[in-house]
Amino acid sequence: MSEKKRPTIVRILVLIVVIGSIIPILAGIMMLTGGAYEGYFMQELLSQILPTYSVLMGVIGLVVAWGLWIGRGWAWIIAIIMFIIGFIMDLVTLPTGIVGVVIDAIVLYLLTRPDTRRFCGK
Repeated sequence: MSEKKRPTIVRILVLIVVIGSIIPILAGIMMLTGGAYEGYFMQELLSQILPTYSVLMGVIGLVVAWGLWIGRGWAWIIAIIMFIIGFIMDLVTLPTGIVGVVIDAIVLYLLTRPDTRRFCGK
């Protein structure tokens, strides 16, 4: 089985996705364990759903990063969907979501580069 040469753009892309996945995992764990508990701001049900969602999305992000690292087409498709949704959600929260908009736009740009598409078989 021949090894595909991993483009530098894919390495940068995976690094961004991994960092962007670890942060919600840590935040979700902190919220679940009481390290960042905001119970008086959120209702009881929401205080369990939000951190669980954060951890779940972080884990999915790590799986997608692994798929991108090894050049899988399914990871490319899921990443495109995730970052388009993230971009739209960050646009809704402007001006506070400006950092997210910029990061999502950079990731979408990197995902659509010819080297990345070719490496992932798209």
